[in-house]
Amino acid sequence: MSKNLLIMSAALALSLPWVSCGVSDTLAQRPAFTPPGGPIELKLKWPKGEEIVERMDIKENSELSVPGRSIPVRQDIVVSQRLGLTVLNASPDGEHEVEMEFLSARVEVPPGSKTLSNYDSTEKSPADGVNPVAKMFGKIIRSKVQFFLNASNDVERIEGADVLAQKLEAVGQADRLEHFKNFYSESFLKQMIIANRAVPSKPVQPGDTWPAHFELVTRTAGVVCVDDNFTLQSWEQHGGRNCARLEFKGTITNKPETRADPARMRVDIIDGRSSGVSWFDPELGLMLETTVKHDMSMAITMPVNPEGSADAASRVRKLTEQLNQTIDAKLISVK
Repeated sequence: MSKNLLIMSAALALSLPWVSCGVSDTLAQRPAFTPPGGPIELKLKWPKGEEIVERMDIKENSELSVPGRSIPVRQDIVVSQRLGLTVLNASPDGEHEVEMEFLSARVEVPPGSKTLSNYDSTEKSPADGVNPVAKMFGKIIRSKVQFFLNASNDVERIEGADVLAQKLEAVGQADRLEHFKNFYSESFLKQMIIANRAVPSKPVQPGDTWPAHFELVTRTAGVVCVDDNFTLQSWEQHGGRNCARLEFKGTITNKPETRADPARMRVDIIDGRSSGVSWFDPELGLMLETTVKHDMSMAITMPVNPEGSADAASRVRKLTEQLNQTIDAKLISVK
C-alpha cells in the first residue's frame, strides 16, 4: 500500500463531526424535541460528566498506476476504531476539557499483503509479536489525550499528544508504519476533536445552506483542504429521534510542500470530491450519524533514491492513483 493512502484517509476522516448512533440509556429516552416551524440554532452540547463511545470505519480502495505495468496495483483496506470521550470539565463561559481514550482498533487487509497484516485489538494472536501493526496499536490502545476547547469549540491546547508520539517512535519501522503514525500526530488529534465544522454559525431552517472549510497539514500532501457546502435538507426521524438531515457536497484540494527536498514524496490532488449526509439531534447536541464519500485522483512524484543523493532530483517516478473512500461514523453510547 502506498504511504499516502492512510495519511489521506486520516486527514479526511478527521474532517467529520462527532457522530452518534445506537442505543444507550440516553439515546433510548423518548425525545422531547419537536422540530420548529422556523429557524433554529444547531448547537453542540458538552455537559460535564457525559461519556461518549464512538466507532469510525474507514473503507477504501485504490488503484495505483505504475509506469511500465499494464495492470494497476489495487489495494483495499478497512480500518475501524472505537474512541471514548469524557467531558471532564465545563466552565460557565462555555469552555470544556474533554478526554479521549483509544479503546480498540481493527485493521483488515487483502490476503497476501506483503506490507501489512490483519489486526484486532480485542483478539490476541501469536502473530502479534511480529506484526508491526499490532506493535503500534499495542502502544495506542488505552492511551489518553486531553483537549481544552474554548466556547467556540476550537482546540486551544492538547495534553498527552507528546507522550503518545514517544510511544509510537519507540515502535520503529517508520517505512511501514508512518502512514498510521500520522493519524496520531498532534495535528491529526486536534482535528479529531473538532466538532463545530458542520454546525452553522447562525440559526437555520430547511433549505438553508452554509459553507464549511477544513485544513490539515500532512507530510506528503502538504495542506489538505476540504470545502463543503452544507444544506439543512429536512427534519427527519432517525434512530427514533427528531433530527436535522444535513446533506453536504464539496471539493478536496491540496497545497503541496514547496520546499526543495528531492528525497520526499510529493502528492498533488488533481480531482477530489466529497459528499455525504449527517443527522443532527438538537436535543442531544450531537450528530446521530454521518456517512461521507471521498473520491480523489492524485499525481505522485516518488524519488528513486530515498536517501537523497545529489542526482535524486532528476531521478523520480511519476505515478497516478485513484482513491475511493467511504467513512461511516457512529456513536455506540451516550451516558
